[in-house]
Amino acid sequence: MKKRIRKKLHKGEFKETGFNLKCIFNDKVQESGFDQFIDNFITAIEVKGLTFGGSGSLKSSWEGIIAKEKSYTCTEQSDKEYISNWLKHKNELKDFFIGEDTDLWYPED
Repeated sequence: MKKRIRKKLHKGEFKETGFNLKCIFNDKVQESGFDQFIDNFITAIEVKGLTFGGSGSLKSSWEGIIAKEKSYTCTEQSDKEYISNWLKHKNELKDFFIGEDTDLWYPED
């Protein structure tokens, strides 16, 4: 497959990857604490050139995908470790899960 086609199809060296994140909040967290957590989280990941797409609520869970803002891959173990270490110190969370690497355009492949 030609390079131009691989780029258009996000294949080969143009494959874009990321990983899933799921956060479950403590029952004691109020709406204002939830909002503050999300603001702080977005600030923390932007420092590393990461972006987050997802949704959720305080009562169920908050989940989405983490990806590099200006790169094709977000599979570096250091990105996962950074997020894991940041989340470990948050009293608002009951638990969190970081998923395996996934292709952002073709997740079933």
